[in-house]
Amino acid sequence: MNRKLCLLTVLFLSLFLSATIAQNKTENVILITFDGARTQEVFGGIDLDILKSKTTRGKVEDTALYKKYWAPTPEERRMKMMPFFWGTLMKDYGSIAGNRALGSSVMTTNKMWFSYPGYSEILTGQAHDDVINSNDRKRNPYTSVLEFLQRKLKLSKTQVALFGSWDVFNWIGEHQEGAITINAGHEPYDLINDSEIRAFSKLQNEKLSPWDSVRFDYFTVKFALAHMKKYQPRVVHIALGETDDWAHGGEYAHVLNSFSINDQQIKQIWEFLQNSPKYKNKTSIIFTTDHGRGNTITDWTGHGEKIPEAQNIWMAFVSPGLNLRGEWKNAEPIYQNQAAATLCRWLNLDYSENNAQAGKPVTFPVNSK
Repeated sequence: MNRKLCLLTVLFLSLFLSATIAQNKTENVILITFDGARTQEVFGGIDLDILKSKTTRGKVEDTALYKKYWAPTPEERRMKMMPFFWGTLMKDYGSIAGNRALGSSVMTTNKMWFSYPGYSEILTGQAHDDVINSNDRKRNPYTSVLEFLQRKLKLSKTQVALFGSWDVFNWIGEHQEGAITINAGHEPYDLINDSEIRAFSKLQNEKLSPWDSVRFDYFTVKFALAHMKKYQPRVVHIALGETDDWAHGGEYAHVLNSFSINDQQIKQIWEFLQNSPKYKNKTSIIFTTDHGRGNTITDWTGHGEKIPEAQNIWMAFVSPGLNLRGEWKNAEPIYQNQAAATLCRWLNLDYSENNAQAGKPVTFPVNSK
């Protein structure tokens, strides 16, 4: 009996030390969000029903979108749309939850199912439906995980950065105004004395997007990468927006192409990380979305409390301390409010110090296959 007890103790300690060592590999964390990116496209690529509803002339098979993105299986279709995300990141470096066809679900705990409540849940670890129930430009009354990490890690303002396509991130991302670096909307980026970046800051106002409050994701990624190269922040949130805004306008071609362009931008970010001694094998990333969308040809453009399908989201993880690869299968549900605590756990910090009611860190399955 004593021998068995000793063996069990050794095994437990080995697993504990392995987990601790894995967590200690992470020195930097990145959160990348895709606004309103439906699980249907993320896991299944182009939605043929929507494409048919948008095809007013000729056969759907003759359309450019069909030729570019259609394939017989969901796996092939999503690969056509996001080849780097699926063919490299999820295959060789990370895992993704939320494909309900495989018995995995990710849901919001807020019941608003639109942007400010979703992003606040991600960044604070808790839904606050009684307080955060609009997209109004109001200061977040709750401290974000970005601010918590800055304080606990004793980081400078430039060491914690949020770059967002939507200007409301200036209010969502921090409770104390000016606590961290935030660049959002059509705001110029002026923290680097660089002629190219100055030119792009000017260009974003000359090449205005169709939306008053949202710039093209191209500029968001451009400024984020410039900041990372210059200041090497340990905590970064890159918030992309086009997948949502094109969807609201019913522009399905632009939605699919935005997924494809975002995939190329993720590749850019990843290649930068892999070529940087500061970040390579030391950086953990969460990819997710603020809300889902409708599931039919009549409601896919929308979301909100009248569209229950919008509570279903997805979440992907890339970390040097995780061996999990591919899609989660037959797993326990996880929730949007767990993202903040998971980022902190990777840095060996306890987010409950900031918010005792926040969601707990994600528990990862032993194997997704």
